[in-house]
Amino acid sequence: IRHEAVVSTQSTRAVKKVADAYGVKFVAGTLMEQITRYGIAGKTIALCSEDKEKEVAFAANEVYGVNVVVSSSDGKVREQDLRTTVFKRNANKNYHLKMKASRYLYNEVNSRFPSLPFSLRALEDEKQARLGVVECASHELLTSYPVVFAQRGAKVAHFRFTVLLLASGTSKVTGVEFNPAAYSSDKAVDAETQVILDTVLNKKKKVNSALIPL
Repeated sequence: IRHEAVVSTQSTRAVKKVADAYGVKFVAGTLMEQITRYGIAGKTIALCSEDKEKEVAFAANEVYGVNVVVSSSDGKVREQDLRTTVFKRNANKNYHLKMKASRYLYNEVNSRFPSLPFSLRALEDEKQARLGVVECASHELLTSYPVVFAQRGAKVAHFRFTVLLLASGTSKVTGVEFNPAAYSSDKAVDAETQVILDTVLNKKKKVNSALIPL
């Protein structure tokens, strides 16, 4: 992911090559989202889609939350009877709520979670929140993050990190560090992809060697 004349479909093709090399599929609905100053409200990129009509261009000084979910099955998931407790306020929707519990929930969300996702467990009165969330969600005041299930027996890997697209290069600022030396596999990426990965690793080594111990 870089800002120098790079568009989303180029990144999608690059990560798909890695997935294909390791024999896994991206889980349907896997998204990369632009993070703005006031929340998650910018460009949205489907990592499992190369649709040119939904192509977006990266720009310098943008921030993205990269969400990677891959499966050893066909990548299709479905909802079951397990209800979600994670929601996000939909700022461009309005509705006059009827229930007292719904008004309590929406007022709490407006004051405490105006732009970022939240869990119902974070509300002081969770019972009221659970009563009110149905009306809020049915009128699209809140967007849910549903619990989804892959095929039985499938292996699913999920990791997320945040990147800054700086003029000096792409910088990963959150997420678990991956140590390739700690793992072995009979799979391998192609030479072009390996060059990109080696460039990232070498950049990290230079940064670490420049640090002066206290």
